[in-house]
Amino acid sequence: MKKRMTAALAAASLLFAVGAFAEDNAALPGTRDDAAAVVNTPAAIEAAQPAEAAAEPEIEASAAAAAEPAETTEVKTAGAKQPAGELEITEEYRWFISQYKHIRGRTVRYYDNVYAYNHGDYYLTPFDSKVPEEYLTVDESGTYAVAPIVLDITDAMRVALYGGDVGEVSMFYGQYCERRGDGHGRTGFTGVHEGIDFTNEPEAALFAIMGGEVTRAGDSNGTVAVYNADFDVTVLYLHCEEIEVRRGDVIEAGDYIAQEGKKGSDGTYTHVEMRVGRHTTSNPYRNTILESDCPYPVMQMALNVVESGRQPVTAAAVMEAQRMREQAEAEARAAAEAEAAKQAESAEPEIELVDVLPSAADGYGFAEPTAAPEATLPPAAK
Repeated sequence: MKKRMTAALAAASLLFAVGAFAEDNAALPGTRDDAAAVVNTPAAIEAAQPAEAAAEPEIEASAAAAAEPAETTEVKTAGAKQPAGELEITEEYRWFISQYKHIRGRTVRYYDNVYAYNHGDYYLTPFDSKVPEEYLTVDESGTYAVAPIVLDITDAMRVALYGGDVGEVSMFYGQYCERRGDGHGRTGFTGVHEGIDFTNEPEAALFAIMGGEVTRAGDSNGTVAVYNADFDVTVLYLHCEEIEVRRGDVIEAGDYIAQEGKKGSDGTYTHVEMRVGRHTTSNPYRNTILESDCPYPVMQMALNVVESGRQPVTAAAVMEAQRMREQAEAEARAAAEAEAAKQAESAEPEIELVDVLPSAADGYGFAEPTAAPEATLPPAAK
């Protein structure tokens, strides 16, 4: 009996370790700690339970599950080989955790391990499957990234929002938000991002990306909502402070609306969200289901965005760039050291300059030093 229990626990532990390793992204440059996702499936959670908490039939079932490959769970690593241009959707049971440390479980569909820019860093994160496929890309090595057109559109939105080429795009539409723990050993994503986050200096001026009628001007989340009848969409700006517009105002694109703030948030930034139709409030923030609408097609038309032809920023591209940068730095150091050694060999001896001339006591540098004359007294007066 002991041997059978030991074998079952070993097999279950192996399954858990393999699942955790499948999404370990720490080897990639720029990967943040909160980006490494642990596979929190019910089978993995059950396999992690102590032996005392499980009855013998459950242990045998776990061992059987470990011996058989999972049929419904598909986890791809960033380095998985896959033909370029083909995106695959992963369907898996995932944990989500709210700000109140409440864990919810859902079977969700997502693009796995997308390389995305967040608050000055690149890291891997899932994206919801509702994001249209044309806004994601995959390179020949199988690494996913946001498509270059997304970078073009969000840059145009950022310039319009801040009135100039300042600030940064800090989180994309449909991206899974940060991972947190519930204090009891379980972790989960805090939700799916309903919009696009932009970050600038605190109290930075905010301007309307699109014109229209103001349908909301302030609430507990600092929401400004502007309905645009031409495209039949409402653009919502969250966390605003010092709001200058009022409900019922009709504004033009580029009009000043508020300051960037942190109302209803734990940080200073502006969340921009789009919903089809006329609305006054945003979606449930960081829900487990993506309920807002994709802003990219509308924003591309409204801002006249033309594709720049830039290359996608994938994990493989960043790793190659880092390798080339390190190689160039090593070659530059070697060249500098070789040049320094060459100059040291050909350099003439330095001439020692004398700043103080020899004194009379030293013979002025031409003769032996002379003894000082003995002092004599003057003749005494008669």
